[in-house]
Amino acid sequence: MHFLFPAGAWGFVSLAVITVLYLLRRRSQRVQVPSLLLWQRALAEQQAMKPFQKLKRNILYFLQMGLAVLLTLALMRPAISGGVQGETVMIFDLSASMQAEGRLDAAKERALSLIDGMGTGDRVTVLTASREAEIALSRSGDLSRVRGVIKGLTARNGGADLEAALSLAQAMGRDMEGLNILVFSDTFTTDAAQVVAVGTRQDNRALLSLSVQNGQAFVRVANYGEDAAITLECEADGLLCDAVTIELAQDEVRSALLAVPGEAQTVRVHIQEDDALALDNERWYAAREDGVFRAALCGDNVFLEKALSLREDMTLLRTTAAEAASLENIDLYIFDGALPETLPDQGMLLCVAPDRDVLDIGIGEKTGAVSALRAGLSQKAQALTAHLLLEDIALRAYTPLTGGDAVLRCGSDPLIAVTEAGDRRAAVVGFDLHDSNLPMKGDFPILMQNLLAFLLPDARQSFPDGICGDSLTLPADARLIAPSGRQAADTDEQGVYTVRYRGTDGAERAARFTLHLDPAECDLRMTAGGASDVRLTAIADAGRELTPWVLLAFLALALLEWEVSRRVG
Repeated sequence: MHFLFPAGAWGFVSLAVITVLYLLRRRSQRVQVPSLLLWQRALAEQQAMKPFQKLKRNILYFLQMGLAVLLTLALMRPAISGGVQGETVMIFDLSASMQAEGRLDAAKERALSLIDGMGTGDRVTVLTASREAEIALSRSGDLSRVRGVIKGLTARNGGADLEAALSLAQAMGRDMEGLNILVFSDTFTTDAAQVVAVGTRQDNRALLSLSVQNGQAFVRVANYGEDAAITLECEADGLLCDAVTIELAQDEVRSALLAVPGEAQTVRVHIQEDDALALDNERWYAAREDGVFRAALCGDNVFLEKALSLREDMTLLRTTAAEAASLENIDLYIFDGALPETLPDQGMLLCVAPDRDVLDIGIGEKTGAVSALRAGLSQKAQALTAHLLLEDIALRAYTPLTGGDAVLRCGSDPLIAVTEAGDRRAAVVGFDLHDSNLPMKGDFPILMQNLLAFLLPDARQSFPDGICGDSLTLPADARLIAPSGRQAADTDEQGVYTVRYRGTDGAERAARFTLHLDPAECDLRMTAGGASDVRLTAIADAGRELTPWVLLAFLALALLEWEVSRRVG
C-alpha cells in the first residue's frame, strides 16, 4: 500500500493536540458543602487543577485519538499498489467497431480502474484515435479531470488511425523516460505498446454496398459468422417498396436484387434482424439529379442535340419556344430560330438565327456570305475559338450582329457574338445551321463545347460517396446538411448529406452524397493483441484508492464516540 498525498501526514499533529487537551483538562467538580471544616479538601482541589497531570485511562481519549488517525489517513489518500504510475499515455480506439456490445464502455472501465491508484507525481495523457489522432488530455495529475475525460469519450462512425496515435505517443516518450503506453482497442495489434484488449468475438452481418439502376437496387451482403437467414427491406423516399429473405453461409458475401420506383430520389436498404453492430445494417442511395445541368432545347435541330449530348453533366429536355418559359430550374435555354414573345428571366441563352435582338446583341438584315470565317481578336474570342481550324466552311446566308463580343466574323461582320449582363450570359449564332456546312466539320462540336463552357461556367459540385469521417472540401459559403437535418461541421453521421451552395448565377444549388461505415469495421471476430514485454509499472492488477473505506470507518467511529460521550455525560 502507498499514499497518494503523503503531505496529509501533518494531520498526525492532531494526536499531540488531543493529548495536551486531556493533560490540561480540569478534573475537579464544583460541590456545595455545609461547613467550612471542609476547606482542607480545597487543597486537594487546587492540586487537581494543576496542568500536566498524569494521564488517566479514558475511553473517550482513545476514541478521539482513533478519529484523528483515521482522518489523517484519509487526507493522505491510501491506495493499494497497482494501476498506472509515473508518466502514462492512454490511447483509445474510437472506431465504429467499438460501439458493438459495449466495447468502449469496457475500455473505459478498465482505464478508470488503472488510474484509481494515481499519486501526486503521476501524470496521464489521453489520446483518441478516430480518422485522426487527437490529444484529449495532456499530462494531467488531476484524478477527477482524467476520469471526466475518459468517461466523456464516444466512439465515432469511421475508422481509427491508431498508428498515428501510437507514433504521437512514442514521440512524447523521447522526452519522458519510462513512459507507459497503453492502447485500448478491440482489433489493434502492435509490438510497440501494451494493448488492453476489449470485447469478444461476435457474429455480425453487414451491407457492403448499394447501387440503383433502372428501377432496381443492387445490394451486397456479408455474413461474418455462422450460417444465417436475413431479411432485407427496401424503402424508396421513406416508403417500403420491396423485401426479400436470403440465406447466407458462414463468411459468404452475396448480392441481392430489390425493386424500386424509377423516380425514387432516396433509397434505403436495411437488415431487419438485430446483430452485434447496428450501424452496418443499413445503407443509402441518393439520386444526383441536382448535380446535373438542365438544358431546354426548343426545336428539332439534330445538330444541336448531338453536340449538347456530349456533355455528361447535362440533362437535355426537348420542348418548344412557347413552352420553355413554363419549365422550372432550367440552366440553359437553346432557341433555334424564332424566339418566344418573352424571354425567360433566368438561365443562360443560346440563340441560333434568332428573329430579334437578344439582350444587348442586335440582329441586322440577312445577307449572303462573301468571305471566309475568321476568329475575333479579343481575348474572349480567342478562348471561344480555341482549337478551331476554320477551313473550308461555307455559308449560304447570315445575319450580321451588333453589340456584344464578336467570336467569329465573316469579313468585317460579326457572325457569332456573346454577351454578359449581370448574372446572365448569352451566345447568338447569326446564321441557320442548315445554311452552312459547319455542322459537318470537326470544328462544330468543339465550338459548341467552348460556347457551353462560357454559358455554364459554374461547374456543378459533385461529391463522391465515401466513409464516415472523411474530409470534405466545400465551396465558399456552402452549408453541409447532415442526415439528421442539422447543419454539420463534420461527416461522422451515416446517411445522405446535402451540400447547399450558390452558383455564379446567384441561384442556390444542392448536391447530395452518402457516407457509410467503413467495411473494415464490420468483422467483429478479430481480436486485439500487443507486446507482453513492454515496461509498465503495473498493468496486471488495477490500483485502488482506499480513502472511501477510511472515511466510512471514521464515520462509524465518530458515531461510537458520540454515544460513549453521551453516556459518560
